[in-house]
Amino acid sequence: MGTGVGMWLVSQLGWTYFEVYLRHEAPNPFVGDVILFLHIVPMTAAIALQPHVQQDERTIRVGTLDFALLFTWWLFLYLFVVIPWQYVHPVESVYGRSFDLLYVSEELALAAGLFLVWKRSRGTWRKIYFHLFGATLTYCVASLVASEAIDLHVYYTGSLFDVPLVAAMVWFVRIGFLPREQAAFDSEQEVPSHNYDIWKARLAMVTVFITPLMLAWAQFGGNAPQSVRTFRLLLTVAVMVVVGALVFLKQHLLDHELLSLLRLSRYNLEEMCRLKDELENKEHSLRWHSLELQRKNLELQEISFTDVLTGVWNRRYLEEILSAEAQQVLRNYQRARGADIRKLDHRDLVFIMVDVDFFKEVNDIHGHPAGDRLLQLVAERLSTVVRKSDVLVRWGGEEFLIMSRSTDPSGTPQFCSRVLEVMASEPFDLGHGISVRKTCSVGWAPYPWSRTAFESICAEEAIELADTALYRAKGLGRNQGVGILPTEAAIASPDAVTLKLAQQPGSHLAHVVRTECPGKDTASDGQSVELGDQARA
Repeated sequence: MGTGVGMWLVSQLGWTYFEVYLRHEAPNPFVGDVILFLHIVPMTAAIALQPHVQQDERTIRVGTLDFALLFTWWLFLYLFVVIPWQYVHPVESVYGRSFDLLYVSEELALAAGLFLVWKRSRGTWRKIYFHLFGATLTYCVASLVASEAIDLHVYYTGSLFDVPLVAAMVWFVRIGFLPREQAAFDSEQEVPSHNYDIWKARLAMVTVFITPLMLAWAQFGGNAPQSVRTFRLLLTVAVMVVVGALVFLKQHLLDHELLSLLRLSRYNLEEMCRLKDELENKEHSLRWHSLELQRKNLELQEISFTDVLTGVWNRRYLEEILSAEAQQVLRNYQRARGADIRKLDHRDLVFIMVDVDFFKEVNDIHGHPAGDRLLQLVAERLSTVVRKSDVLVRWGGEEFLIMSRSTDPSGTPQFCSRVLEVMASEPFDLGHGISVRKTCSVGWAPYPWSRTAFESICAEEAIELADTALYRAKGLGRNQGVGILPTEAAIASPDAVTLKLAQQPGSHLAHVVRTECPGKDTASDGQSVELGDQARA
């Protein structure tokens, strides 16, 4: 914009030189008309560069070439349309009409560009473009009127024709004082639009395609003298060479940019493939580590639930699963509430406590390593008796607990007999020439303890009741099993059932079932006695 206004000033100074210094009317045609005509070109280029948006280096570089094409085009039009009637074949009237028509067309092109950017900008830049559009439109009308007055020889400096011209000039000067700081701030908020770049490039290419048409017009069109035709022909050829060089340079820059983009795209593609491979490798590694972590967690969980010495489950494992097992049994009874009680066979849990008789003697006589070995062998023998669905737990010390799932309590005495037989069948080889025979005592209780009062005694209390039965078996002489079961009175009065009453000797709510070890010369297996008689024994 500064360049355009500076060229405008040079033209006005030339006009002032003739009228003020030489004191005579400026000639028509005027030599400074070409400068006056061309001062619009850099102003148009300034609008085409869109200062209200952020520009990168590539946009500025290509935009400069587009400006060079446009400048060459307007200079070519002036030389083609106006100069022949000024120097080649001077005709004042034709010169005036040609200049006025071309100059007004150039000013209207600038006004149209300002209107477009004014409609698409915002903030302070919108205000600046509005003032530029108004000043350009005012100057366009004023210059057209002044040019007609000059052609009619009625114009003189200081006439009324100068009033709109001076007003337009003052308006342009006023724009220079608008707040640039706010305009610079607004430029950071604008987003560049590629449509403007395409528009400028297409407009520049139009000049390339029209040039050959101008060559045809120079040779075959109009009624111009031969000298004008020859001048226009040579001018068009020269301009075609210049325009061709500019187009070649622009294409070279675009090709260089395209190759850079292709190299960048290839690099980005390779980088993306590398990152993809790394991501897949990390994903596989993460999946493997996750599976390994799960396996380790399972191992740790199994270790935490396994007795280190015997290899069977420990007490913590039973505590972990007991609640779920008991809830399942209760749900079965709750769903079958009021149905035939016999349909619930093989749905109970039975807790069986097994204690090695006189285990302390092994530690005292043979040492603790021998005692540890005995516990391992006891666990192995018990493992041969229990079913796969049963849970064998080392309860503590020389005590083991068997939780029998989905079983019928009526068959438990036979199971206890099997346990007693396996334990006493043959001696335990403890190594180092040590061999001992050992028996065991068994105490058991079902869960639910009473089917008519299945919520009266919980699973933990049933285990406590089995432990009570174990001590009863020890009190009756060891090497036998004792189970505590509800009596008919307990079945008939479910509300009266409590753990304390079930544990009391001689309670009318409980009776015991004794199981002797096979081969032992005592009462028969499964013999039932009243708790009071047992206490007397």
